[in-house]
Amino acid sequence: MAKLHKVGQFGHTFTRSIETVVQTVEQRSYKGGDGAEKMWRNLSLFVGFPAIALAMLNSYLRHEEKEKNYKRPEFVPYPYLKIMNKPFPWGDGKHSFLHNPKKNYVPGIGYEE
Repeated sequence: MAKLHKVGQFGHTFTRSIETVVQTVEQRSYKGGDGAEKMWRNLSLFVGFPAIALAMLNSYLRHEEKEKNYKRPEFVPYPYLKIMNKPFPWGDGKHSFLHNPKKNYVPGIGYEE
């Protein structure tokens, strides 16, 4: 590796060769426990991932239960709601870009489903 001139206090980081970095890593006096890596792998596989799967299943089942018992509220035409000064530039001009026919009220039409 080409030698670079030392630049201020960070000059040593540019002039060190890779051998000195590897050598300092190998010369560390503290080594991790032998079973720590295995313990965390087993905890992740047998505790963490099943817990995430159970949380996902719980969330999905609650969502399905709410959808099954969902009753759409009656639309109340307050004067400050659904003010449209000009139509939308797509479709018939009354449907918003992310329109949901089950939950979004359309002025003049009402709920579509």
